[in-house]
Amino acid sequence: MTERSEQQIAEWAERQLADYDVRNPGSLFAEGLTLSVQEGYALQTAVTALRIARGERVVGYKVGCTSPTIRRQLGIDHCVSGRLFASEQHSDQVTLSREQFANPAIEGELAIELLRTPNAADFETGTIPPCVARVFPVIELHHRVFRGSEPSAGELIAHNAINGGFVAGPGMRPEHVEPTEFSEAALRIFIGGVLVDAYSGPALVETIRTSLSWLDGVVHERGDELIPGQIILTGSIPGLHSITEPCDIHVDASLFGSVQMTFSS
Repeated sequence: MTERSEQQIAEWAERQLADYDVRNPGSLFAEGLTLSVQEGYALQTAVTALRIARGERVVGYKVGCTSPTIRRQLGIDHCVSGRLFASEQHSDQVTLSREQFANPAIEGELAIELLRTPNAADFETGTIPPCVARVFPVIELHHRVFRGSEPSAGELIAHNAINGGFVAGPGMRPEHVEPTEFSEAALRIFIGGVLVDAYSGPALVETIRTSLSWLDGVVHERGDELIPGQIILTGSIPGLHSITEPCDIHVDASLFGSVQMTFSS
């Protein structure tokens, strides 16, 4: 497929953002549009530029499709990234309406706040990179919508990796957790008081390092860099869960605290 022109991407970005604003993302894909991975990122970047131009602010990135579970659910075989916006960042205990999302879904995962710009030495150890200021649990919010005939990486990326925001808990500074405890890390997701997913083991902490290393490389390829204070959602090992009715969500991240929210009708 021939790469589309910048003008074509810009035209699609206007429509993509208009659809997003009315919680009907991706009408372009319902009409048969297909994109390569490169084109998906070009469209994501163009939409991001429009959001910044109207006064929104990027506060970090998400890394998605990091686990076999999520890759099977979405039909993607590699990591993807999306932008996080201040307007979609929510505090612990928030109540949000399901009507704010197109086919709402959530993931429970660990996120980090950067202390400084990462460097190669940060990824030489098998623990949390020294460039990390804070580790905290999040409830990632999604518009779980694919309009194409089947899920594709191009559409997923163009939809900002279906991210619709996140709810953040307070978390912990890495030095306040003993490295010997990392093998005992656990994460549990409760919806309506019922345990719906859980994972335990060193991979929870290892994902922080591998996701951050991957993202740092991707951002550098785009001629940019990660900066202090940015938030990075490092990817979920448990699955993606659709929210079909009003409910409370609670994610317990053991070593790193917990986060809660409520979906109203």
